[in-house]
Amino acid sequence: MRKKIFAFGTIFGGISFFLFLAYVFLFPLNKSQKIVELSPGDRLSIVADRLYNDGIINSTFLFKVWMTLTWNQTNLKIGEYSIPAGASLNDIKNIITSGRMYNKFLTIPEGLTVKQIFEILNSYDDLDGKITVSVTDGELLPQTYAYNKTVSKDDVILKMKRAMTELIDAEWQKRDDGLPIKSKEEAIILASIVEKETGIPEERALVASVFINRLLHNMRLQSDPTVVYTLTSKYGNMMGRKLYKKDLEVETPYNTYRIKGLPAGAIANPGIDSIRAVLHPAKTEYFYFVADGTGGHKFAKTLDEHEKNRAEWKKIRDKLSH
Repeated sequence: MRKKIFAFGTIFGGISFFLFLAYVFLFPLNKSQKIVELSPGDRLSIVADRLYNDGIINSTFLFKVWMTLTWNQTNLKIGEYSIPAGASLNDIKNIITSGRMYNKFLTIPEGLTVKQIFEILNSYDDLDGKITVSVTDGELLPQTYAYNKTVSKDDVILKMKRAMTELIDAEWQKRDDGLPIKSKEEAIILASIVEKETGIPEERALVASVFINRLLHNMRLQSDPTVVYTLTSKYGNMMGRKLYKKDLEVETPYNTYRIKGLPAGAIANPGIDSIRAVLHPAKTEYFYFVADGTGGHKFAKTLDEHEKNRAEWKKIRDKLSH
């Protein structure tokens, strides 16, 4: 009789253990993606309760049993984790003990100044700390960056700075011959002007060619954004204020209506495409461009042609203002 009971118990135990393993590895628990945060000092019981209350697991007991059986009861990693829909108990265990935290993403648009970028970063409450890193315009690469709970605002800025350094180092080696640009810093300065002059990707190499041609012929660049940069104390946005002819007469090392060559520094943080446009400009004989009323520009080889284009733009602008 005892043998039968023992055999029955063994079979029952084996089936129970098999079902437990099936539950652990195969049974999908949560129906939708969930984000869970593990904080410093969280014990296994606290984490189990949090997962249960968030609808990620359906048994705190079984979760704690599996964590203990796999020697992970003290191997919880602080941070935010993404638990995908249909995750099993073992999947959840692997995620919260991996240290591979859930990443969020922030996008820094091309052509913003350091002051504008700092405004964006300060608007993210889930980025830790205050900004203490000192950077200047042209040192940060605008693009999309991943971050998580452990990342600070300074971390993002330093990551942007490293990205710009790595990019310009690589692109500089592949630059066209014969450019009137003597350093990587000058390339970024000119790229920042191109970035502010046009938001149309197809135009960047054409706009770059105009400035390259002007530099080669010792002509002033005469770029409005360089004036705006000074007038706004390096903020870069006139906030609706118009640019007047008298503004072009302001004597500053950034006003390319008053100085020859490049301004004293970058007037924004250019993106990859503007940098490449400067290092590989279109081969043109253009020296001028003006808005065409559609968001793009008309390019001209001669001053007479340019004046005609300006007259057309003035008619369009006058119609739009009425």
